[in-house]
Amino acid sequence: MKSARAWKEYYARERAQLGSAGLQGLLDRARALPLPKKGALVFPHTRLEASGELVAAAALAVVRSGCDEVLALGILHGCREADAELVRRAREGAPSARAALRRVHGPGVAGDAGYWTEEFSLDGFVALVEAAAAREGKKPPRITSVYPFLVGEHPADLPGADELRARVEKGAALVATADPIHHGAGYGAREEDRLPLEDPQTLEFARWTIERGFQLLASRDFGGFLRHASEVKSDFRDCGPLMTWLLGPSGPPASSRALSARPPLEMEILDLMLVDYSKALEAPAPTWVAGALASFRAGQG
Repeated sequence: MKSARAWKEYYARERAQLGSAGLQGLLDRARALPLPKKGALVFPHTRLEASGELVAAAALAVVRSGCDEVLALGILHGCREADAELVRRAREGAPSARAALRRVHGPGVAGDAGYWTEEFSLDGFVALVEAAAAREGKKPPRITSVYPFLVGEHPADLPGADELRARVEKGAALVATADPIHHGAGYGAREEDRLPLEDPQTLEFARWTIERGFQLLASRDFGGFLRHASEVKSDFRDCGPLMTWLLGPSGPPASSRALSARPPLEMEILDLMLVDYSKALEAPAPTWVAGALASFRAGQG
């Protein structure tokens, strides 16, 4: 499997090949949608040439909203290459390693140690926001890119989370990136379980699977969501719970029972694409990643 640094270089080459005209083409094909009030847009970080109009739709939405700041929750795919051993120990539960890594990472975050610097998951979005602002003749919003890591079932006690809530409460627009399914030979699926990319039933299965996971998030069942994410190899395991918590009421950390008693978020999958990664991973087909464009917003009641 490629490191985050290798993927960052891979996607940078893709954007260079697309060029300005290619990015404008993605904006041409993007659907128009509003930036949800008291909500968030979720977009993929799959290959732009295959699914970039989903990212472009989110970029256009934030530019057209006129917001001054966008708080973007990115995936931290294992930190830097040099941090591999630290990440392994942290995921195994070593206290010192978890203390170093379980937090919000990103430029400008208090106490940041640069573990995010080889990350790629927000690069395409940032490029498309700049292209969308130029296209619309508007000043681009300030993008605050952050990378929560090892969030678990309790986002309220994540170091740095309170600072993010303060930004949202001051009016920052909230977006997040996720690739909610990684499937097939390149991701370790047994041969008998592999679903062909071209089969229409595979897309239906992917939609049903993603809706199930997103509904667990919307109802704040973080434990159920993390189990689901592990099953389908979703990389939304950190950003999803934190995003949901940021969309909830402020106040002291609530118990699991109190969280489940709150009105669920309203969730909608707006578009969905399955993107072939067999060539990129040099793996047999089928090897694909699901890219979803979705909207979450605070429910009524």
